[in-house]
Amino acid sequence: MRRLLRNRFFVLATISLIACSADNVLGQPQSFEALASSKFGSASRFWIAEPGDTSLNRWDPRELFEDVGVVLEWDSQNIVVVRSGAKRETTTPGDYVIRIEPSWANESGEKIHRLFSGRQYTPVVKEGSAVVNKATTSGLPRWQLRVILSEMVESCSALGKPHIAGTVFTSLAKENPPQLLLATIPIPWGEMAMSEVDLSKIQPLSEGWITQDSEALQLLGASWLLSGTRRSFAIETLEQLSKNAKSPLINAYARAQLWRTVPPAEILSDRYPKWLADRDKLLLPLQAGPTMLLAERLSQAGQPNLAIPEWLRIATMHGDRYHLAIKAIAKASEALRVAGRKEEADRVMLMLERYKIEKNRNEP
Repeated sequence: MRRLLRNRFFVLATISLIACSADNVLGQPQSFEALASSKFGSASRFWIAEPGDTSLNRWDPRELFEDVGVVLEWDSQNIVVVRSGAKRETTTPGDYVIRIEPSWANESGEKIHRLFSGRQYTPVVKEGSAVVNKATTSGLPRWQLRVILSEMVESCSALGKPHIAGTVFTSLAKENPPQLLLATIPIPWGEMAMSEVDLSKIQPLSEGWITQDSEALQLLGASWLLSGTRRSFAIETLEQLSKNAKSPLINAYARAQLWRTVPPAEILSDRYPKWLADRDKLLLPLQAGPTMLLAERLSQAGQPNLAIPEWLRIATMHGDRYHLAIKAIAKASEALRVAGRKEEADRVMLMLERYKIEKNRNEP
């Protein structure tokens, strides 16, 4: 926390310094934007979402507002931006950002992001670790280091190493990340995810995470312990987070993890409409994990026709969450084949082949 306060003080002090220097530097007037760019990189492009429901019950979809400016800081509280021609910074709630295209402060950040976009996950972890371990001398603003940490978490998840993803996430969780980055939390979105990992590696770590002060780490630990011998403690922790978490996202994700405790016979009676509504209250980029879990629970309830559209939703709307998208495509194709819809299953499998071809093409 002290480090976080020091970082925030540094950003605020830098803003003040820029404001004081904007009138005259070495006798030459400079714009506020130019001075901000010299310390934080050039202008980034980002999108802000209108708050509210995302379900199809709305007559009008949420509006998106595109903006461009030099980003001085971006955390769960605010995104602080200097726009072109401005004489001071402007502030918007950081959790409303649903997409950002960073203008990186130097080549090291740009390279890692390029590797991540190309799905070269092993180099992302290697290069990202080198940069994060030298954070104070990296030349990258704090908000860009948070983005790199989130891409490292996603890369470890895509490589099938949730224990490493969780370890990296502990560093991100301490940095007060905005919801868009916090949503990369490597929790198991269903029992299928539990069956694919070496629990002997992650459960001892989870025992430590669940006891931390951080709500995000409590969620991380409880989610992995939910199917083990500490199930009762995990359920108790998730119930507390679902009611009392300060972060709306942690609150929502804790409620979603509790879906795993509901017997299949009870899902359609009264749970399904509520789960759907809870999922749709989230900003679209935050819905991938809950949608994956919703599809699995519907399948377990003997409702493949309801599960298939949810899996395909992930494949078409959350392709950036690679490890979830490829599993969703495979599950949708399998369900279609079992239902005797072979042609549809084959078309869906073509999506999976494109994902794999694209990934292999981008490997070094």
